[in-house]
Amino acid sequence: MFRFHRIPKYFLSLHEYQTAEFFKSFQLPIPPGRICKTPDEAYKAALKIIQEGSDRNSFTDVVVKAQCHTGGRGKGYFKENGFNSGIHIASTPEDVKEYSSKMLGNTLITKQTGSLGKKCEMVYVVERNFLRKELYLSILLDRNTGGLGIVASEKGGIHIEESDPNYIKKFSIEMPNNVEDIDFTIYEKVSKVYKLNPIQQNQLTDILKKMFDIFLQTDATLLEINPLGIDLQGNLIICDQKLNIDDNSQFRQHAIFHMEDIRQKDWKEVEASKHGLNYIALDGNIGCMVNGAGLAMATMDLIKQYEGSPANFLDVGGKATDQEIVSALKIMDKDPNVEAILVNIFAGIARCDQIVLGLLKGLTVLGMKKPMVLRMKGTKVEEAKKLIDESGFNMMFTEDLDEAAKKAVRMAAILRLAKEANINVNLTS
Repeated sequence: MFRFHRIPKYFLSLHEYQTAEFFKSFQLPIPPGRICKTPDEAYKAALKIIQEGSDRNSFTDVVVKAQCHTGGRGKGYFKENGFNSGIHIASTPEDVKEYSSKMLGNTLITKQTGSLGKKCEMVYVVERNFLRKELYLSILLDRNTGGLGIVASEKGGIHIEESDPNYIKKFSIEMPNNVEDIDFTIYEKVSKVYKLNPIQQNQLTDILKKMFDIFLQTDATLLEINPLGIDLQGNLIICDQKLNIDDNSQFRQHAIFHMEDIRQKDWKEVEASKHGLNYIALDGNIGCMVNGAGLAMATMDLIKQYEGSPANFLDVGGKATDQEIVSALKIMDKDPNVEAILVNIFAGIARCDQIVLGLLKGLTVLGMKKPMVLRMKGTKVEEAKKLIDESGFNMMFTEDLDEAAKKAVRMAAILRLAKEANINVNLTS
């Protein structure tokens, strides 16, 4: 059965503590918290929060949250020590110090991260809110209508993905220029989902208006609050939040993009962005270089069809320069997971001979030893064949995509087995 390879979409993501500070600037109800990089800092932060909370409550607990760009932190675990969950409730500063020592510097694995996980460099120590009820609320782009979508559920919290779909209500509105353009009835509709009293309805309207304002001002693609809590006093409070920003808005959202923690991104994607490459890292062992996003997807589907696994999505486009091709090869050469490379070019605007010249330059400069299968069709393909024949490099050339995919998968499998058996195999000579 043919299997389609899904490519994740990447947007700028901010840490929870960054979004919290951003929300506070809009006077949204956010509990007090502090970001910490060491267990000692976490201890001091907890002590401060507990002391300040004692003025309002008979006792104050805190929550220690791993700051990693992934959902499902509460159900994750840390790879190095097996410590369960990236979110822990603590009642003393000593507990906070212990929990943070098991999180910081370690890799959090969740359903969303896969086996690679995300390194925890910081923890967010925040005052715990005792809640009567946990709700869910988000705003996102509705690509079907070209407007905004609002998702609300009276069953929020960490189990939202497992909740009864009947509790999840969705609404659509036209894309507004500003908050004043939004029909007031949307606030009433969302309020009915939660069954709020009149005071809470006013609080929700204020929160939702400010959420719309943030969404529009920041070129957001997703603004999520989970949970939106109702505390013991009956007030609405934002307990956890997420904000994703459209990558294409970087030219006008300089301040927000400057906040990005690139340590949470794959180093290959960071390097690729420096050279203007459309690159997404995956967890396979066959590097792919393709011109055109659709062809790149089809290439990865074929690799999966023949029991292989792509290491990346890379679209060099129709006007790739020598330097961009060299940069792409360098990334795949440095990636220890890549054992074979498949180059698939269907030349229209691009020219096969120019692509080959870039590849030859890369092979020469980098001294690459990884085997490469080259599939080319289209403009100047005969000239490209001649360049390959005269180059002295052992690149396997074909005009058939099926054949190219099969060869790449076979070579990667041979090299993987050889590596596991500690046998040195050279397929490039």
